[in-house]
Amino acid sequence: MSATRPGDLHAALAAVARAIAESLEVRDVWDRVADACHTIVPFDAMGIVRLEEGGQVRAVAAAGEPAVKALEGQVYPRAGFSPAFWPNADEFMVLLGDVPNQLDAAYPVDRIAIEWGYRSVLRVPLGHSGERLGSIPLASRTPECFTKAHGGALVVIAEMAALALAHERLAATLAEETRRTVAAHERAERLEQRVQALAQELQSLSPHQVLGISRRWRDVLAQAAKVAATDTTVLLTGESGSGKEVVARFIHRGSPRKDGPFVALNCAALPEQLLESELFGHERGAFTGAQATRPGRIEQAAGGVLFLDEVTEMSPGVQAKFLRVLQEREYQRLGGARTLRADVRVLAASNRDLRQAIARGTFREDLYYRLAVFDIELPPLRERADDIPLMVDAFLEEVGRHVGRPAAGITAEAKQRLGGYAWPGNVRELRNVIERAVILSEGGLITIEHLPLTMSAIPAGQAEPMAPQSLPDTEREMIAQALARCGDNKSKAARILGLTRAQLRSRIDKYGLNTKA
Repeated sequence: MSATRPGDLHAALAAVARAIAESLEVRDVWDRVADACHTIVPFDAMGIVRLEEGGQVRAVAAAGEPAVKALEGQVYPRAGFSPAFWPNADEFMVLLGDVPNQLDAAYPVDRIAIEWGYRSVLRVPLGHSGERLGSIPLASRTPECFTKAHGGALVVIAEMAALALAHERLAATLAEETRRTVAAHERAERLEQRVQALAQELQSLSPHQVLGISRRWRDVLAQAAKVAATDTTVLLTGESGSGKEVVARFIHRGSPRKDGPFVALNCAALPEQLLESELFGHERGAFTGAQATRPGRIEQAAGGVLFLDEVTEMSPGVQAKFLRVLQEREYQRLGGARTLRADVRVLAASNRDLRQAIARGTFREDLYYRLAVFDIELPPLRERADDIPLMVDAFLEEVGRHVGRPAAGITAEAKQRLGGYAWPGNVRELRNVIERAVILSEGGLITIEHLPLTMSAIPAGQAEPMAPQSLPDTEREMIAQALARCGDNKSKAARILGLTRAQLRSRIDKYGLNTKA
């Protein structure tokens, strides 16, 4: 066979270049590549094979005899080629002139070439940017059909064809990434729609509102919506007043147990024996005053949700008994011998650092891990500044209905003060401040004079810079200033601070403030 003429090669390369310029789809390019090759290299069959993950080789395209076309799309193991047919080197040229004797029928792909009667094979690699993509094989029924000159010409064409193959792979990768991105956006949109639906449902069925547009708050609701559909135990952590019960009710509304009861129990509000009785129930005569059998909160929550607030305040004895509820889903009433099943989903909350409580030995580590299967940390209100205007408007409307005399509105200056304050009491404190301001305004416009003393005394725009970094210090200073202003009159100071007298008394004791009896 004579050597390939330069003019023929140039014409073939020009044809391949035009094909690639018009389309980077291998199938679109292939027929024109095959036609161009036929003008410079004689063959009865030609193919392009691509290396894929998992050591597989795919026949991307084929040209020549009709039977060869049927191989398109077929996948073979890379190990199906003998080393003589497909060397392991990154750069190779296979030039075989006596196929029956040079290939090995023990290899599946070699056997196809032998059984189909081919006598010569020319094979060159396909690569792009240092990456092995596959190869181009040519076969002929004529012995010693191919020469090194044919191989050199085919290598040049292969380099151009590899560009189409590389771009096809890149296009497939980009298409897959696009599909995943679209799917992720669709999931995020569905999740947001679910959050909105649950929030509206909760608000329509209860006085609890899921208010907030800030990123951190929306992340909390997204997590809550995801876990809601399961029966997983959830631990909600965050400062007092940050909305843990609201999120718990939000989860309940989105759960399969939404038609069951939502039963809440504040573990900090009861001494040990009463907490144990409230939680597990008691039999008649279990203790002094137990004149009748009484079901506990676990029993009352059957088929629904049991919400345990301030769970770190459980005594060690109650912790041990409740751990059994989570582990075995069974318990006994106080004074009882009958084992009862606990058909409840547990949502727990705490404003304390549970890991510190574990380190101090006041909270069981095994109980912590049972509760914190899925933990959600709620941000304090000072980290949700974008949500404050929305909450102010919502609380003005809610409180106005409650007191029967809504305020006419709120001044921009007063709203600015509310937005710049540190809110150590979080959402609960904000609502109390709004309720107090609505009452004091007597149906008029709320101004800074209707805000608590420490808030109204701070110059506009300086609330946040002047707020102490320590929240306990902030609260202590507020209380001290209110007491000083009111001459230690606790009732007046409580009204100024938006607290009940009992709450104020508790904080005075907590901070060791000296007051008149």
